Amino acid sequence: MSTVVSTALLSAGVVAGAAAPASAGTKCPTNPTYTIGNKTTVWRATNVHSDWAKPGVTISYAKNKTGTWTATGTATVGAEAGVIFAKASTSFSVAVGKSWAKSDTWTYSTEVAKKKGKSRGRLMMYHEAKGFSVTKTHMEPKSGGGCRKVQSWKKSGNVAPVRRSNNLWGIQYK
Repeated sequence: MSTVVSTALLSAGVVAGAAAPASAGTKCPTNPTYTIGNKTTVWRATNVHSDWAKPGVTISYAKNKTGTWTATGTATVGAEAGVIFAKASTSFSVAVGKSWAKSDTWTYSTEVAKKKGKSRGRLMMYHEAKGFSVTKTHMEPKSGGGCRKVQSWKKSGNVAPVRRSNNLWGIQYK
C-alpha cells in the first residue's frame, strides 16, 4: 500500500513540477507606446535679428534672410525622433519637427526702450515652438497571466518648432 501511495505522490509531483506557469504562454504586444505630456507653447529666438542699438534709437530691420530654428531635448534626436515628432504633432494638432526654415524679406522697426540694467537692445524674431515631455512604455507579461504596462523611459524638456511660419517680433535686451 505504501508503495502505491508513494508512486502516486511521486507521479503527482512530477506532473505538478512539469506544468508551466500561467504567464509563460502570455504573448504581449511588442510595439512601444509614446505618450506626450506637459505640453506648452513657447517662443524661441531665431537667427534673424538686427544689430544692437542703444535705448532711444529706432531700429529698422529689412533683410532677405532664411530664418531657422532647430529642436532641442534628448527625445528629439536618434532613431525614435520621427515617431516622437509624429505623436507630438497629433497631440498638439499642429505639425512639429526637427527644424524650421523660411526664406523671406523681414521688415520691422521699433524703438529700443530704456530698461534698468540693460544697455542695448535689438529686434529679434522668435518662432513658435512646442515644449513637451515624452514617455515610452511597453507591455510585459504579469506573473498571474495577462500583460502590464511598464515605463521604459521618460524624457522632459523637449522643444520642437512648429512647421508653419508663426513668428513673433520683439526686442531682445542685453
